[in-house]
Amino acid sequence: MSIIKHTLKDRKIISRLFVKGKKVKISPLLFIFLNNENESVLFSVSKKNIPKAVDRNKIKRQMRAIFLNNKRLLSRTKTPKAMAFVYYENKVVAYPKLLTSMTTILKEIN
Repeated sequence: MSIIKHTLKDRKIISRLFVKGKKVKISPLLFIFLNNENESVLFSVSKKNIPKAVDRNKIKRQMRAIFLNNKRLLSRTKTPKAMAFVYYENKVVAYPKLLTSMTTILKEIN
């Protein structure tokens, strides 16, 4: 299963997700999810917090890789979800910290 096929792009779903979605905050990530008709995911890193595009792209690439490697933690849920991972730290954190926070979030929502 490719992440590109399940990327969240619909503006209506994104706005509904940020307004009505349930939120879980584990440093350095904010995770927002909402039940949806099909599973889709969004990865966001603020330009305000991380000014260099190289760093933003690296963080998003790492989050996508962690999500794909740990997708099995999410497969236990019965209903598909629209999800957003929002990176809110002001500096780039090490990969192991990002890995532990994402896996903790994925375990929590089951």
